[in-house]
Amino acid sequence: MKRMIGIVIVAIAFAGFTSPAFAKDIKIGIVVETLGNPYFACLKRSAEAEAKNHPNVKLTVLSGALGTDLIGVTKMIDDLIQKRVHVLAFSAIDPNAMVQTVKKVQKSGIRVLIHSDDLAKQVARHFVGPDQYYGQSAVAKAVAEELGGKGKVALMEGVPGNMSSILRKRGARDTLAKYKGIKVVGVWAANWDRAQGLKKAEDILTAHPDISAIVAVNDDMALGALQAVKARGKLGKIIVTGFNGVEEAMQEVYRGNMLATVLTFCDSVGKQLVRTGVDVAMDRDDKSKYTIDTGTIPLDTRLLQAVGKNLKAGIK
Repeated sequence: MKRMIGIVIVAIAFAGFTSPAFAKDIKIGIVVETLGNPYFACLKRSAEAEAKNHPNVKLTVLSGALGTDLIGVTKMIDDLIQKRVHVLAFSAIDPNAMVQTVKKVQKSGIRVLIHSDDLAKQVARHFVGPDQYYGQSAVAKAVAEELGGKGKVALMEGVPGNMSSILRKRGARDTLAKYKGIKVVGVWAANWDRAQGLKKAEDILTAHPDISAIVAVNDDMALGALQAVKARGKLGKIIVTGFNGVEEAMQEVYRGNMLATVLTFCDSVGKQLVRTGVDVAMDRDDKSKYTIDTGTIPLDTRLLQAVGKNLKAGIK
């Protein structure tokens, strides 16, 4: 009889942890790769602002020093498991390796959301973020049309194997392949970093002095590439594009120094993570819907100049 009572007590305690709908507070943990990336800094600010609209939400946001630190991100996830959060959201730096991380978190009784960078397999509850493939495809189309369907294009990817990098690179390649006069001369990895974007762009310009465009799959790398293009005196002669819609990149697009970027609504990702986290914790989310698309808007120079003063990004 005592054994049976003990089992019942343990079962009730475990149910109380895995079913936070009955808890006084909902504890949500979010891990971002690095606050050095404007996208993740924006996501953090918006998530914290949204959490203030939910008095029963206790939000913890942890960030790494580098966007490529898989070990550091895994440690932060372990820390949040120890804090017994009800919902844990993180981006999949390595889309394959982190499938096992998700399973470990789930085994501890915590609901998992993936944001920004998706997994190779849909083992989490939901993915919250933009349509990476569509956004990059639209930018690649803008590049091809600006070139009149002819020219040499270099692709600059983020971290090789990262799902965002994979999807954006695929979107660019698939779209550019539709133009017979466009030749992709190669892919250079700059790991989402501006300094590496500068260095890789210098390598591209040296190896391919007749390059027509550098398509970088995030804004930091694009801004580094733009710096290299300016240093070679080829501003206006070589097209540079980015992705994410950070303010500095949008200013360069507005001025005509970059052709395009993609607005990915980092603030919407942060807000939606908290809102979805609450729904998941209360077990009232749409379980049949894996992807929660936070939207993308491709922005080129013509569009930004047409709406410049009215755009919320504060372009000057």
